[in-house]
Amino acid sequence: MLKWGLPMKSEKKVLAFRNKKLSHKSFIISQVLILTLGLTFLGGLYYILNVQSPQPKNAFLAGPVTTAPKSLRLDLDQPDQDSLSYSSSIVVSGKTGPGSTVLISTETQDLVIKVNSDGSFSTVLNLDEGVNNITTVVFDATGESRSAERSVYYSKEKI
Repeated sequence: MLKWGLPMKSEKKVLAFRNKKLSHKSFIISQVLILTLGLTFLGGLYYILNVQSPQPKNAFLAGPVTTAPKSLRLDLDQPDQDSLSYSSSIVVSGKTGPGSTVLISTETQDLVIKVNSDGSFSTVLNLDEGVNNITTVVFDATGESRSAERSVYYSKEKI
């Protein structure tokens, strides 16, 4: 049976090892050995990840690739939504894809416009007195379309 007051023989060896001091030479050699093993490990890791199995060359590594979206778009610059006009005509303008056709329609008239080479379009539209709901639809060669609506109020009297 073990007695609490007496240390065991194996405990004396461990305690004796913990109290032993390393010489200056042994300390330097152990530190150099640890450094060498660490650098060897990191060098092997670098070799495995970069040299042995190189990453494929990809066009996206040079930076982001930004191109215009392929889908059809319609951006109306004029007229603003729910605007008030004291003139009997307004300018309808905007931007879309080049080579498209724009249809501008109200309750009383329809206009077909060819888009400029840069995608811009502009035309003068005659207004009826009161509320004018203007619908702008753009069509491309594939038959895809986008539309936008604006309401313009035309008054002959200035408020």
